[in-house]
This record gives sequence, C-alpha cells and structure tokens, in this order.
Amino acid sequence: MKRILLAGYGNIAHAFEKIMNEQEQNGSFTLTICDLKEGQDIFDFLPRHHDEFDVVVNTSVANSIEIARMCIDYGLDCIDVAGFADGIETDDTVSTADYIEDMKRILCWPTHSRVMFGFGINPGILEHVYQRYKPQGPHYAFELEHDDSVSDEYEVFGTWSPFMYAEESCRAELVFGTRQSVIDVTQQLKEEGGTIRLTYHGSERHYLPVPHEELLSMLHSDENLLGTANIYQAPRGMQQHFLERGADITDEELMAIPVPHCLKGEDQAGILFWDTKERLYWVKSVVDNQTTWKRYGTNAVCWETATGAWIAYRLLDATSTDHPHTMTELSQLMPEKIDALLKQIGLTFETEEQPFSIDEFKQNIMRFFKKTPCPAIDSKTNP
Repeated sequence: MKRILLAGYGNIAHAFEKIMNEQEQNGSFTLTICDLKEGQDIFDFLPRHHDEFDVVVNTSVANSIEIARMCIDYGLDCIDVAGFADGIETDDTVSTADYIEDMKRILCWPTHSRVMFGFGINPGILEHVYQRYKPQGPHYAFELEHDDSVSDEYEVFGTWSPFMYAEESCRAELVFGTRQSVIDVTQQLKEEGGTIRLTYHGSERHYLPVPHEELLSMLHSDENLLGTANIYQAPRGMQQHFLERGADITDEELMAIPVPHCLKGEDQAGILFWDTKERLYWVKSVVDNQTTWKRYGTNAVCWETATGAWIAYRLLDATSTDHPHTMTELSQLMPEKIDALLKQIGLTFETEEQPFSIDEFKQNIMRFFKKTPCPAIDSKTNP
C-alpha cells in the first residue's frame, strides 16, 4: 500500500483525489491532506510526520525545490505538478544555454528516491505530445492553448490559480525562446495592444507568450527544435482584466477571483508545429468542461493537470532513483507506457492541419524570432 501525502488541497488536488479513487484499486493507497488553508504548513508537517508516508504529491504553491530536497532527505518519492523553475537563478541576465545548465544541474541531483518534476499538463503531458508528434527535420514548436471556458455566474474567473496566472502574465516578461537566446517581447506587445492576434476558424484570438520552464527541456531534448514559446489564451474575462490592470493588481484581488468548476465550453491544449516549409499543424486535446464536471466534479484544466500527476504516480515504480525526472525524459524512455495511461483515462489528442493561415502565422508569430535577442526570463509554472 502506498501512503500518499497530498500537499495542498485546492482545485487540482481535488481532481487528483477523484482520479485516484476512480483509477486505483481500493486499499492500494491511503491519501492524507496537508492544507495550508487549514493551518497545516508542509514545511512544518513533513519533518514531524515523514515516517508515515511513502510519496509526497505537491499541488500547492510551496517551493518545489525545497519540497523535493526534503523528500530526498527523508527517502520519500516526490511528484510535483510544477517544474524546477524555483531552482533556476533569474536575477542576472543569462542565455538559454545558461538556463539549460541550471536545469541540468538540478536534474543531476543524487536522489536515492524517485523525484518527478513538472507532471501536470504543461509542464507535463504536452512535453510527451511534443516528443511523439514532432517533425524529423528542423522545426519550431509552440505550446498552444485556447481556454474557451464560460461561466453563467462570473465574468472574471480562472480555471486554475489566478495568482499563478498573474505571476506568468502581467507580472512576468513575455518571451519566445531559441536554442541560443530568450527573446523578451513584453514592451513590443504592450505597444501593439498587449497580445498576439491570430484568426482561428474566423474568430480573432488573443494570446500571451508566457514563460514556462518545460520549454527548456524541449529545447535541450532535440537539436532540430529551433524555437518555441507557450502561447496561451486564458478565459477571456480574466485575461482582459489582467491586461487592463497589469502589475497593479494586488494579491488580495487575485485571491478573490473565483475558480468555478461547473463551466461550459472547452479547453484545447496541445503543440503547434511548424516544419519551416509548408506544414503547420496543431496536435491538441479537446476537453469539455461539462464532461469533467459530471465525472470528476472539476473543470477541464484542473482535470488535465491532475491527470499528469496521476501518470507520474503510475510511472513511479518504473523510474530510477538516481536523479530527478521530467516528462520529456520519460517520454523518450517509455512512450508506450505513457500512451497507454492517456488512453486508459481518456485524454486523447487529434491533429488539426493549418489551424491558422501560414501568412498570418509568419507575420504574427515567426516575426519575433527576427528580433535582436534580449536574454532575460522569469520562468514560472502552470498551474
């Protein structure tokens, strides 16, 4: 029996609990909650109770690196839906290569237990999508997500943490990345109205290129990947609210933004590939909020993220105990196992050819790779 400590009991943790109860055999695990909202601080709780657990699953905003180090010290397995960004130094101006060296340093820790960084949807499952569907030759790849969730009750709402979304949008540099440099496009976008615009099925979409550290794993994994970004459209009311308020929005205001679950609409998340010649294609999941609400009591985004954590749990016994793991690495080592788990839980992916006109894509996306690089980034995670 696996004794699991669940750090944090927010929306993703609730979804993870539902998935575990559905997918795992009765009696095969126990789940204990450590929730800051109930006055339980993981950094105080775990040192006093570490011998009562085998696995820590962190869905909280607590520092991922510190939790992983505690788990290593106590010989516990660790699954974190966030990535390794907390361990990357961002105070000084550095290049993509410097960030990758920081990443490699973290991923070479001697662990003696199983440590899984970034097992959600992104970071997480979309890294596997990249590995499975990428072109053979030189290419660009973009994490692309449309969150078209609609609430009958709220105009401004999130489908995951509004606080974390602010940390990687209106409070962070907006960036594209190449194998050499990080390209800061924040000021340019601000001068152009704040967002990247693309037309999808006749409707103009507005995106923000938010920083995500899993892009480093992707760049490091394949020398044919020439450039990347995480291009994200949040629920429109919240995205517009953040664009209007900017960095002036307070933590208290962010914490007051609701995260409802009984929503309408879909979340479409995947990888947009460009083979540098003629083919532009989007390999994506399409997850309906009403489906996840009826089955798991959660919205689509939280379910997708919790699914990544469940996949990590299922892969624990197949991974080594000598260094931390990412989805990029495991996708290269055991792709069929991950495919089988996605199929089992019902998270499928489809390919949409040329979701945008190639001319518009080149004009509004590829133009940023012609900028003079400005190598600075504040890497955050989703969710």
